[in-house]
Amino acid sequence: MRYRLMATYRGVPYEAGVGPSGSDVVLFAACPPPEELGFEPATGHWRKRVIRAEVDALWESRPIGTFRDEPCMVLDDLGDRLHIAYLGEDAALATGLGYWQVDRGVFELLAPRDEVTGLIEERVEKPLLGGLPATSLSYPYDSAPAPAGPEPVPGRGGRAARRQRVATRDIFCELADLAAIPRTAYALETEMDGALCLVPGPDGYDVFVSMDGARHEARSFPDEEAAYFCQFGVLVAEAVRNGVLHPAVGQHELS
Repeated sequence: MRYRLMATYRGVPYEAGVGPSGSDVVLFAACPPPEELGFEPATGHWRKRVIRAEVDALWESRPIGTFRDEPCMVLDDLGDRLHIAYLGEDAALATGLGYWQVDRGVFELLAPRDEVTGLIEERVEKPLLGGLPATSLSYPYDSAPAPAGPEPVPGRGGRAARRQRVATRDIFCELADLAAIPRTAYALETEMDGALCLVPGPDGYDVFVSMDGARHEARSFPDEEAAYFCQFGVLVAEAVRNGVLHPAVGQHELS
């Protein structure tokens, strides 16, 4: 249960990323697809790069719910907690609800699972060709149609249990790939000029932009998870501004 970009390829839905150009789509499979499809093994998954003309559909799967009577979207499932983003427009209210501001207008929070209610899956269709409008459909989350083939929609326990056994860094890299964030945009446990860096510090972990040998917009966090949480939020916000990720254009309930 988390935000995902999905694509249907030869009748089977896969998690996907867009980039490096707007016409490129990278398909991800947790289990090895049939050999004739030409997927290549990568760390913990299989992947294949195609062009948009080769996929049958492209959409965002957005788990939308309510946290303390305000709308939110689930970015990731961490077991007993959910990584959520505030969908309202009142910055003061978001801060009062306990959200952290990870970038201008972007507020995120690790919330207890039982405090996020009314979850539905919002499906936002994305154009396969430039100029086509996006549309949005929503399903109660537990009754969302499951993909056929090797890529089932994660349930409330399966992926969460796996993630609890995976290092935070690996989770971050997987999510960054799914969001089509280029590896050159960030650096982990090292400094790289022009990148958003995360390195261990004397009192925890530091997140900053490295430019011309200096650290800019530096923030310090007492634990690793909070630092990765901040770094991912900043990168996603930048991806939205650059047009790699797009917010929903509307929401409609199915009868």
